[in-house]
Amino acid sequence: MTALAANKTDDHGKGLAIAAIGGILFTFDIPLLRLANPDHAVNQWTLIFGRGVFLFVAVTLWWYFFRWRRGHRELFLNGWPGVAVAATNTLANILFIAAIGRTTAANLVFILALNPIFAAVLAWAVLKEKTPVWTWLAVFMAFLGVGIIVSDGLRTGTWVGDIMALVVAMCTAVALTIIRKTGRNVVTSLATGSLVSALIALHWAQPLQLNMQGWSWLALNGLIVMPLASALIAIGPRYIPSAEVAMFFLLDTVLTPIWIWLLFGEVPTPRAMLGGAIVIVTLFAHSLWRFQMHNRRQSGG
Repeated sequence: MTALAANKTDDHGKGLAIAAIGGILFTFDIPLLRLANPDHAVNQWTLIFGRGVFLFVAVTLWWYFFRWRRGHRELFLNGWPGVAVAATNTLANILFIAAIGRTTAANLVFILALNPIFAAVLAWAVLKEKTPVWTWLAVFMAFLGVGIIVSDGLRTGTWVGDIMALVVAMCTAVALTIIRKTGRNVVTSLATGSLVSALIALHWAQPLQLNMQGWSWLALNGLIVMPLASALIAIGPRYIPSAEVAMFFLLDTVLTPIWIWLLFGEVPTPRAMLGGAIVIVTLFAHSLWRFQMHNRRQSGG
């Protein structure tokens, strides 16, 4: 193995580790938000405001620390990629928390699992990356699964939240594609998006109606868990393809319903479980195929 090949292998392993840790941390996002407002005592705008402010403060402090420690001179908004990622993150922040109150946690994470599917389609359309036939089959099967979930939402009244989740998945895939295309460090764009979403939410927020325990859960989520998860996911595409990074959102699909079931006893409907199972099995099979192809290329097979 040449030094260049060894370096690419090391970068790929580093990217996988970074994305995996970020994906695991993301599984605690919805449970922490639900713990902050378990009885729906305050509106969703309050959660958007609190989470947005905490995320902005945490990411901004880290940016100043590394800027001082390493002497970086990158702008807070790193060119047009930074602005674009901030815009997608603003929309995703608002719709994500709004969806939590309008659909089940299982439906939400099942639909968010479409991230790698959207990322693969965008990689083909925007980055001109070759898309194998197996990926297109995965696209079809994943949308079939989500179609079943949304059809169940029409019956149970959760379809508005389901559509919101679909847009969030698309926003995330767009951001990952921008990062992959430009290679820019846009972690601070997540802070900007959080601040803008908080400012938008402030008009309707009721911060005084959220108790101290609720603010504590929001602080844990916004100051520690989500900034670290978001930073790791944003760094991942600098080492591995954005579609591969998005695969680690599958952890959210598997683990989040388990946390919600343990904490709140919420069980998905049979039809939602069927649609979710199709999405999970499809993405798992496609992910396994991608890893096998990557290993075969590395070994020269």
